[in-house]
Amino acid sequence: MSAIHDVEFDMAELCGWHNDPEAVQSVAALQPFPSFGNTPANEISTLPKQAFLWNAAKKVLGTLLPWRNQGSIGSCVAHGTNRAILYSLLCEIASGSPEKYAAIAEEVTYGGSRVEIGRKRIRGDGSVGAWAAEFVRQYGVVARGKYGKYDLSVYSESTCRSFGDNGVPTELENVAKTHPVKTITKISTWEEAKKALAQGYGISVCSNQGFSKVRNQNGVAAPQGSWAHCMCLAGYITLDDGTEYGRIDNSWGPNYFSGPVGWGEPGPEGFWAQSKIIHKMLQYSDSWAFSTVEGFPLRLDWVI
Repeated sequence: MSAIHDVEFDMAELCGWHNDPEAVQSVAALQPFPSFGNTPANEISTLPKQAFLWNAAKKVLGTLLPWRNQGSIGSCVAHGTNRAILYSLLCEIASGSPEKYAAIAEEVTYGGSRVEIGRKRIRGDGSVGAWAAEFVRQYGVVARGKYGKYDLSVYSESTCRSFGDNGVPTELENVAKTHPVKTITKISTWEEAKKALAQGYGISVCSNQGFSKVRNQNGVAAPQGSWAHCMCLAGYITLDDGTEYGRIDNSWGPNYFSGPVGWGEPGPEGFWAQSKIIHKMLQYSDSWAFSTVEGFPLRLDWVI
């Protein structure tokens, strides 16, 4: 869990996503499945009324994923990406895979996205969702822990900034390469998002859409303002009247939002949002699903 507990600055001013359609297009062109519509998982014909990826965490870990706080650096792309990867991993484990769970370091994903993939093209904080997705596919992820002189046991803003400026040290690159994310694909519509979530694939969502700090009685936050931000789409629900909502995990700690957490009892770090708003967010075309196996096989064998 993040060591940052009390935040005096306005997190909404420290988002960190850069909208770069050319970079997204370049990364998508490298993939065997440039978009989710190209994957076998897109062929699913019947979807459940709900899919809560945090239930896989409860099944495997006995608890929810810990909340995260990016602190005073615009590292949201790494947080949204890593959380989506962890949900995909947990769903794989819940379905019987022998994979092992471990928290992964946002500092590495952030630095790798900006330098190894982005080639230092951004001045100041932030990154591109596609760069983070391509880094974890091409290089991999690093579990939290100590690696020689590098202590990644707990999230560190200073380490995050250092890696973001200078890239991931070679020693850690070599560690990452032993744990690659097998396949990534771009999510562009709400229907694609539902299909991915129903099959246990976590999604990083990058957009300029902001939200209220206050959740209603169902855990829903109203669209409000503008955030150049990356978050994680972790579930959906279809109500009896046909209305649909998606659950979004954020990286601003457990206290930024107030009010009930809503359907499925997810954690305090996020909120539910209307499907039409999430569809609008996905239209920014820099949202990604992650598979811990080769390709995106069609599956419904994890706990939902």
